Amino acid sequence: MFRAAAAACLLGAGALFSSCESVIYVAAPVTSVGQSFTGDTLRSPIKGIIAGRVAPYYMVGDVTVNDGDTLLIQAGVKILVIGKPKSTSTFGQATNNPGFVVNGALLSLGTKEAPVVMTIADNLKGDPNAVVSAATDPAFKGYWGGINADGAALLVLRWTEIGYVGGPYGANAPTGYAAGDPKYGISMLAKKATAQLVVEDCYLHGSVDDFMRLQSCRFSLMRNRFEKMGKAGGEGVNVKAGCLGDIAYNTFVGGATNGSKVASVAAAPVQATVNTYNNTYLNCGYRQTKAGRGGSINYEVQAAGVVYNNLIVNCRFGLRMRSDDLPDLSKIKYNNQYYYGGTASQVAEFNAATAGSVTTNQPNDTRGAAGALDPKFQAADLTTAAGTTAAPNTAMQWTNFLRGPGGLRLLANSPALGRGFTTFSPVNAVGGLRIGGLFTPTVSAPGSDAGAYQADGTGNQQ
Repeated sequence: MFRAAAAACLLGAGALFSSCESVIYVAAPVTSVGQSFTGDTLRSPIKGIIAGRVAPYYMVGDVTVNDGDTLLIQAGVKILVIGKPKSTSTFGQATNNPGFVVNGALLSLGTKEAPVVMTIADNLKGDPNAVVSAATDPAFKGYWGGINADGAALLVLRWTEIGYVGGPYGANAPTGYAAGDPKYGISMLAKKATAQLVVEDCYLHGSVDDFMRLQSCRFSLMRNRFEKMGKAGGEGVNVKAGCLGDIAYNTFVGGATNGSKVASVAAAPVQATVNTYNNTYLNCGYRQTKAGRGGSINYEVQAAGVVYNNLIVNCRFGLRMRSDDLPDLSKIKYNNQYYYGGTASQVAEFNAATAGSVTTNQPNDTRGAAGALDPKFQAADLTTAAGTTAAPNTAMQWTNFLRGPGGLRLLANSPALGRGFTTFSPVNAVGGLRIGGLFTPTVSAPGSDAGAYQADGTGNQQ
């Protein structure tokens, strides 16, 4: 339970935040006031506090946070999405895949010891560690709708697990979506000019399409773990025009297309400017069948930013500056990527030879022949057969997750240590955000080791 002063700051009437260090958005009066939450089943509209406890809460239909209202989810909360209790056979279909619709603010503030968990019943998950076809993997069934924050002023997720998302929109899909479109795990196609998104230290897994899609917002994505992203296409993070932010210290495993993608549009009022640094990408790009698509990091369509210190391992393509829809090359700097490929086909696509790309080899990139310069992860299988770029092996298409303790942390003798470049700054687009007594963003500076895990214990904490 947080302090009374913090609660008054968070939940004060008439404004999204009052008496806080940074006022983010003063809301217009709402026509339907959310109910302070009580009970076991989430009701819509909702505001107030979902208190931490051992027993789960249940989501049976869409849950809306109204404009001007705030919902705080405390550490240790488990939200079990079950859909309509009398229509279990339709769970995951267009008429029965509930999610959050945020028009005010949602704060999910878990801790490492007591994360917030938003998931489905265990009997629907199968064996999460089995290597199975994307056609049958429960992670790609799209049971529920995730968090739509298109109308939100603020969305903060810290130490929060979200999985098994991507249910389809129905006939009354909101503007910008069509019936049958899979819902994103986290969406902020922002309608408010002041919209901000912070996602830190979260575990995000299992999505039919993009897990996260952003537009026209300020954001920070720090130290998260992305797995099983996209059934046949889709990114872990898909950033559109009008965004300013950082993607740093995240791990992306088994994305259908890219781990992360940034695209602006010509003459956008706010050019998409994103710094992508110290991330780890493993086995990405193999379920995307379109020619020249799918890999690790993609910048296109007038996007700007810097790209440094990323560890790219056994991906279908390396860093791509897409050639048919060029990014703003006058405002992009990239170097110090560390590449590993187990096959000649993977090595051929590290940088300069990448299909449909104008990326060039940089002097401080690390790259070698097939099987050379193993980054020496503590526990990750780098031997899965990949096939070729044009014809990926099904085993690689199905390898979407990590097994074993330690994961993508580096051993003490890893050649990826000390390969980073640190003389640049994050965009830090959310640097002014303060929620008194509750939350302040932690934007990690560039690290001297390649990838998401640093030898000094900083970086990704998953």
